[in-house]
Amino acid sequence: REQGIRPFFCVNHGPTTSMYYRDPDGNRVELQIDNFATAEQGQAWMHSPAFDRNPIGVEYDPDELLKKFRAGVPVAELVVRD
Repeated sequence: REQGIRPFFCVNHGPTTSMYYRDPDGNRVELQIDNFATAEQGQAWMHSPAFDRNPIGVEYDPDELLKKFRAGVPVAELVVRD
């Protein structure tokens, strides 16, 4: 962050939480984490009403997410998406 490297798009897709970056050549790179402990849990979520309402995801503020993480909010709670 201090080097000016910031994501241009941050989104909680439901099964994953992602940050998208551009490299100096303009290529896009996605860094993501799995939001569920098992693939089965992620697949079940994709058959839920929450996925039906919004299959793309919900944008989030990475600075707010980091602030909550540093305050001790568990990762499992940070990645919950309705």
